[in-house]
Amino acid sequence: MVVSVIAVSLCASCNSPSPTAPSDEPSRTALVPSSRVTPSISPLDGVHTRAIIDELVAASGNGPVTKVDITKTALSLTVQAGGSPTVWTWKNGIIDSSATQSTQTVSRPFNPDNFAVEKMPSILSQATEISGSHMNQNLQIVEYNEGTVLMTVSTKPESRTVFFRPDGSAINHLDFATAAGMTEALRDAVYRAKEVGQISYQPGKGVMVDTATATSGIVMRRTRSADMPAWAVQRKGDAATTFSPTLLEPDVIVEVMVLAAAGTDDPPSEMAWTISLDKKLNAPVMYISVDGVSKAFDTNGVDVTDEIK
Repeated sequence: MVVSVIAVSLCASCNSPSPTAPSDEPSRTALVPSSRVTPSISPLDGVHTRAIIDELVAASGNGPVTKVDITKTALSLTVQAGGSPTVWTWKNGIIDSSATQSTQTVSRPFNPDNFAVEKMPSILSQATEISGSHMNQNLQIVEYNEGTVLMTVSTKPESRTVFFRPDGSAINHLDFATAAGMTEALRDAVYRAKEVGQISYQPGKGVMVDTATATSGIVMRRTRSADMPAWAVQRKGDAATTFSPTLLEPDVIVEVMVLAAAGTDDPPSEMAWTISLDKKLNAPVMYISVDGVSKAFDTNGVDVTDEIK
């Protein structure tokens, strides 16, 4: 009889449901960050662009952003996580991530908050006017050169790429023989420099600004050409004596260029010049050829050739 009781007991144990063991792995749904932005909107609308960027930055763990890529249907951030970049993408209200085999060279991280994506409609409108196309516009934020990060707008089929500064202002085609063109050229070439060793202009190249580096005999030259943003490169040069670029007046520089071109067959835009500090006057002086003769002018446009001899 004892055996029967045991058998019944075992049988009851076999028929009773076994408890479900708790899973240590969270569901896939829990792993995917959710978006609060309406799935049907376009990331290029400028209204929701910032919110999407903020969601992607948060999803990435606030990793260092090296690129932003925005189209009509998707917005992606490239984040440098460890030794390899990861792309975080928002599309149709869904956030996802993937490792990338991007050919993008090592780029300096930047803060997306410093870029006026709220001005997207104005930026795209300007890009259309400048490039002549609005087809499949794509806006990117990425390092252009030597730590300078810019916005660019391109199209498909491919047209002219249009560059924008972080504040949303377009980098225009320049006429160096106008006050407006010279003003923009100097602003872009000088950039953040408080003191410069030399500023020069060469037709076909543009306005060039040399500033000192930590290495003696090496200067950093920033060049603003007629059609491209300013770029910087180190080269041999001397910036031992410097002056403040705020002393220069773009309209005065253009006036001297016009004077130099008078009576010649060349337009003012073909008049090359150099500005450097004159030790005798202790002030910057503009050197330019007038009728084949080298002349010197002060920052007011006054001929000081005889004074510095």
